[in-house]
Amino acid sequence: MSDKRSKLETVATATVQQSGFHNLSFRTLGDEVGVKSSSVHYYFPEKSDLACTIIDKYSITFNELLQEIDQRETKLQGKVDAFIEIFEDVLKANKFCLCGMMAAEVITLDSRSRDLLQKYFHQVEDWLSNIFEKHKDQLNTQISPKSLSKIIVSGLEGAILIDRVENGIDRLRAQQELIRSFIV
Repeated sequence: MSDKRSKLETVATATVQQSGFHNLSFRTLGDEVGVKSSSVHYYFPEKSDLACTIIDKYSITFNELLQEIDQRETKLQGKVDAFIEIFEDVLKANKFCLCGMMAAEVITLDSRSRDLLQKYFHQVEDWLSNIFEKHKDQLNTQISPKSLSKIIVSGLEGAILIDRVENGIDRLRAQQELIRSFIV
């Protein structure tokens, strides 16, 4: 992959995480990287091509983080805490989960981007559901692992969204407290 394309993807991802996909323009993106907007179009003919690329790359990176957690942590509490820490790190950087931010703008996205967003959220929920299944003896809830994973992902995404409004971390901490209450 070319260095310019990689820089464009990096800057586009950061921009979307801070201010949304709708606010991203090829001209501004080109200015940030030091290329003309026509060069941005060379790598990404349509804005939807850029959307698919950054969603896909973010999903791969997130999945790698989840695999690292699986390898590093042995107990459910450690896995869950490490998972929440990913969201905390994003919030502390004054960003938002890329896919969460794009989900807020789903109505403006093409079907390929929507499909990739669905795939991302299913991937994350499936990972959580699987660790809950593996560590069922450490759960203190009647909620199924699949439903619990959906509750947690949506709760964390919502928490960092609202915490950004107040420039705080209270809702994320509340989510962490709630999640810990499900673990023995």
